[in-house]
Amino acid sequence: MTAAPRWGGMTALLGAILDALGSRVAQRKPNGEIVIWCPFHLDGQGSPPHSPNLTIKPGNKAAYVWACPVCDIGGTLLDLADRLREAGIMPPRDGQRPKSRIATTCDYRDEQGTLLSQAVRYEPKAFKQRRPDSKGGWIWNLDGVRRVPYRLPELMAADPAQWVHIPEGEKDADSLARLGLAATTNSEGGGKWRDELSPYLKGRRVAILPDNDALGQAHAQGVARKLAPYAAEVRIVNLPGLPDKGDVSDWLAQGHTKEELVALVEAASPYELPEPVGGAVLLDDVVAYIRRYVVLSDEQAAALALWVLHTHAIEAAEATPYLSVGSPEKRSGKTRLLEVLSLLVRGPWFTGRVTAAVLVRRLAKETPTLLLDEGDAAFSAEKEYAAALRGILNAGYRRGGCASLCVGKGAEMDYRDFPVFGPKAIAGIGQLPDTVADRAIAITLKRRAPNEPVKRFRWRDAEEEARELRDAAALWASGNTAALAEARPDLPPELDDRAADVWEPLLAIADLVGGDWPRMARKAARVLSAGEWRDDDSGGVKLLTDIRDAFKNDDRLFTVVLLERLHALPESPWFHNATTLAKALKPFGVKPKLVRVGEAVGRGYEAAAFEDAWGRYCGPAPIPEKGVTPVTPVTNDGPKYNLGEPSVTPVTPVTPSGGMDGGVEDAAADNAQQDSDLDDAAAPPCPHRPPGEADDRWAHQGGPDPCVCACCDGPVRPDLWADGLCPVCRNGRPVSGSLVRLAVDLGAKVVEA
Repeated sequence: MTAAPRWGGMTALLGAILDALGSRVAQRKPNGEIVIWCPFHLDGQGSPPHSPNLTIKPGNKAAYVWACPVCDIGGTLLDLADRLREAGIMPPRDGQRPKSRIATTCDYRDEQGTLLSQAVRYEPKAFKQRRPDSKGGWIWNLDGVRRVPYRLPELMAADPAQWVHIPEGEKDADSLARLGLAATTNSEGGGKWRDELSPYLKGRRVAILPDNDALGQAHAQGVARKLAPYAAEVRIVNLPGLPDKGDVSDWLAQGHTKEELVALVEAASPYELPEPVGGAVLLDDVVAYIRRYVVLSDEQAAALALWVLHTHAIEAAEATPYLSVGSPEKRSGKTRLLEVLSLLVRGPWFTGRVTAAVLVRRLAKETPTLLLDEGDAAFSAEKEYAAALRGILNAGYRRGGCASLCVGKGAEMDYRDFPVFGPKAIAGIGQLPDTVADRAIAITLKRRAPNEPVKRFRWRDAEEEARELRDAAALWASGNTAALAEARPDLPPELDDRAADVWEPLLAIADLVGGDWPRMARKAARVLSAGEWRDDDSGGVKLLTDIRDAFKNDDRLFTVVLLERLHALPESPWFHNATTLAKALKPFGVKPKLVRVGEAVGRGYEAAAFEDAWGRYCGPAPIPEKGVTPVTPVTNDGPKYNLGEPSVTPVTPVTPSGGMDGGVEDAAADNAQQDSDLDDAAAPPCPHRPPGEADDRWAHQGGPDPCVCACCDGPVRPDLWADGLCPVCRNGRPVSGSLVRLAVDLGAKVVEA
């Protein structure tokens, strides 16, 4: 007589397994063996057909074992319980998250059937994308993969007159294909239909089958809008009786048939592109929307509206202007502006600090509109990260720009170039790095004053209001991309080369929409990116620009006069003396020399020496606006104290000695000779020297090289003034036990060495 099996500690677990399998338990034999319809393969695949294949038997030491010869798997009850939990047949242990497992894979193949990538569905429900690595393994991303519609070989083989059905997901497309219908979809889910997929459906009749939720409807509208220029006809078919969030597979599971679906497609109305909103009206509405939540100047609001439209038309641009959203202090509206923009732009990615690797890969994968908050913290982080971020932003400004990253592991490690071109806005306190700021339009915000009310920003309400504007911007861009790509707008002459690159795509939009926008856009460009509003990456360029302003209509200036004018400029940043000024100008090929102004001779500069540098670095001189009274230039009357001194060489008048032409030629020759003689003339004393001052304190005492004052460029005695300053410029410091005359007593400008 056979002894009863000992269930031992497995009794409770075995009971839980049998309870979970329920009606799949086919037979319990007297010897303790249990026969079960296997839940891991389709019934009917065993031998003989339609027989249960999984068995549970008592094993050694009172344990139970299980096996399925069809699946070729088996093990202990613990193994079986884990598999049943992964399949969702048994509930997870208390406090345990169910382990994910691959449920299905969907192949994306090219026209010849070559595998390009796979969409992987997990249970519990999750999705990932992978691509073959040519070595029998997988790489879990789609970097560099050609994007094609799902079931492309079958799509190309289908009758061109047949309707092509586009549901939201590979599972639904496969369900339709099993009914004999042509079906395709896109990878990565709703809202991810890429522009490059649309040409595959050129000339085809397309029926879009949305899921029954808001995302499904938005996805269907987006796909229809992108397909409309290519497909012969597009229809959106809303399936009746779908449960909330239901799809076409759920609809078919309800018992509906292929014939019903075909009838619904034939009865649906053709999709028509909505009438596009006029570009000028659209920009006006975007301006009004942004200013509802953020206090801006007219020029800032115009630039932001144009930039929003530019993000939707990015395919037409060769370069993209960045936005540098800054403020002197916190709580000035920087983050709020990025939040508002995120509701309007194409493909927003609103983020704070993100690693360089993630930044590069997402920019390459999605070409989003990057909205980077707290940029000041990112650039002040560790040097390596800040340098990487700066390099990414510098490269991503122009189409084709790439950032390089190492990929792979160990011996398989290599580098790859990732495209990082795309629109970007960076917010933070202070200034961006010079090279990034040079590619940006500066939007400098101020803390809102009590008399500047704005609407309270509530995300759900603001998003609802922005949706229509965002859709209208996308529609306008889709119909005008080609025209923008061919546009060559006139650029304001005040813009330098980089600023012209920055504004060209925005001015192209302004010219295309018409109305008053061409004028407003160019005014915004001049105010935000030209003249005093444009911070250059070089203090030398700022110095050259200020010197041009200081010269005004003069053709030559003494050094001391030029310094006085530079120091007198509003908000002047300059603390130069004669020596440091000469050093600052030397890289530009400008050097001081002896010049004659009226009857006085001294060291100074000629405007002609600056012409080349002004033309190369400063751009055109600003044109005064009408109605503005020009500032009266400072009188160039030469050094204050040495006029009429015996050492000053008077100018000899030129008297014409013949006809007009001959007199002019003779005068020119004489002037040229006099200018040449200046190089050999005796150096005049320091311009600070007052009449009657003792010669032994001022006269140059020889030596192989002339010694000049480090402040005013006048000659000094090296034996008395070893620190390189004349008595005045020393500002009363003692030498040899005595005090020299104070500069203020002589009326000279005090400049420390």
